[in-house]
Amino acid sequence: MADLNELIENGGQVLTFTAGDEHYGFYILDVADIIEIPELTVIPTAPPYVLGLMNHRGKAVPVMDLRLRLGLPEGDYDERSCVIVIEINTMLCGLAVDRVSDVENITPELIARSPVDNGMVRGFVIREDKPRISILDPRVLTRT
Repeated sequence: MADLNELIENGGQVLTFTAGDEHYGFYILDVADIIEIPELTVIPTAPPYVLGLMNHRGKAVPVMDLRLRLGLPEGDYDERSCVIVIEINTMLCGLAVDRVSDVENITPELIARSPVDNGMVRGFVIREDKPRISILDPRVLTRT
């Protein structure tokens, strides 16, 4: 698992994506895979933002709806939607997103720390003429 403080202090590569009308990013070192939205097995007692389990390379991996996890309105997924598989320690978790955008090189002067410690958003990438990117903390995001 990557150290987000390293990204915030030194810069690095960020996988950018959208959920709803918002732009988000993960430190690239936290990303294990990007796949099409697979067939899911529903977990009856799971929170509403947990879509179910997927088979990823022979492992049962939970998949969350990123919009619902962040408290955004529910939306429909289409053929461009996908699941970003992130790795937290040795655990994998999938996050369904509307679109994966790009991998961007981010310098530290473009990153503003979040005023909220230990929140889902650790920082913001702020650039002229481009949307703001909220850098998400996978450890906090995947806690249920």
